[in-house]
Amino acid sequence: MELDIPAQVYSGGLAVPMLILMGLFLVATISAIFLKKLSFPYTIGLVIIGMALGLGAKNWEFLSPVFTFSLSHDLIMYVLLPVLVFEASINIKLPSLLRELKPVLILAVLGVILSTLVVAFLVGKLTPISFAGALLFGALISATDPVAVIALFKEVGAPERMSLLMDAESLFNDATAIVMFGIVMTLVMTGVDFTGTTLLDSILEFFRVFFGGILIGSILGGLALFLLKQSRGLPFVQISYTTILAFSSFILADHVFDTSGVMAVIAAGLITRTYGKKAMADAALRNIDPYWEFLAFVANSFIFLLLGLQEDFLFRNLDHLQGFYPSLLIAVAVVLLARGLVVYLLLPVSNALPWGDKVDN
Repeated sequence: MELDIPAQVYSGGLAVPMLILMGLFLVATISAIFLKKLSFPYTIGLVIIGMALGLGAKNWEFLSPVFTFSLSHDLIMYVLLPVLVFEASINIKLPSLLRELKPVLILAVLGVILSTLVVAFLVGKLTPISFAGALLFGALISATDPVAVIALFKEVGAPERMSLLMDAESLFNDATAIVMFGIVMTLVMTGVDFTGTTLLDSILEFFRVFFGGILIGSILGGLALFLLKQSRGLPFVQISYTTILAFSSFILADHVFDTSGVMAVIAAGLITRTYGKKAMADAALRNIDPYWEFLAFVANSFIFLLLGLQEDFLFRNLDHLQGFYPSLLIAVAVVLLARGLVVYLLLPVSNALPWGDKVDN
């Protein structure tokens, strides 16, 4: 978390920053009440509210302390993202995931790769962006965020299989996109030409990062199961172990072993959900889901509110931005086209394969 605290605020130690943090959380929770009454997506609403708050802070000094906190790479990767991924993964039952693994992996791995290439080719051809920049954009934008869709599924009582497919595919495509973005970024920064050898090396690196994360998460999940068995009858200790597992698996995989932190957390969460039931106390089993749902709510609240606070740059020079409107519209259209191609080209491929149930288009 990046802090930029004025001298008069810093003299108060952590008291004032914590008060500001609680103020932002209060804004998020009050916003949740009104957004629910308006049937407006919570995450999108928070971005808009954050943007309005940021604009207000530019004009009224008493609001300027909201800029004390800002999103940073480390805050997202090592504080907020592990919470969101672990909360999603412990809600997925491994037997159900294995039954749906075929369409999930096809959409999440091949789909993200196909979407990245389609976006890169069309954006590179139709806009002034270079192919390398378009490839980075494709890797960045190809993962889907189903938060609003999953919430809608819960409200309308959508079939469990549909929710499982959406949730699981979003988890795996996040991991795929992060791995791909890292590989493409390395290639762009090093100036390596895209050749057949480079492509083969990139594929091998993808498998190393992707499955290396699964291996690390599985090992740590196994160690966590041992600790859960030793702490039987201590529900708060057991829930604490799941917290340690979520953060340590991500950080060790991503920062120490240079593999996929997302896949490590997914593997650790699946192991905890599938095999932890026999080791965990009844009180821990009753409270683990509400505990992680609350942490995910907090993480989502700060991600989208702080994101909105930093988006005021969109309004700084509207005249300059107007020159990019055609490219922006093309990019939006291309991303939607790529996602449509992924669904309508790859689902028939998945259905044509001999094992597993078919997915209706």
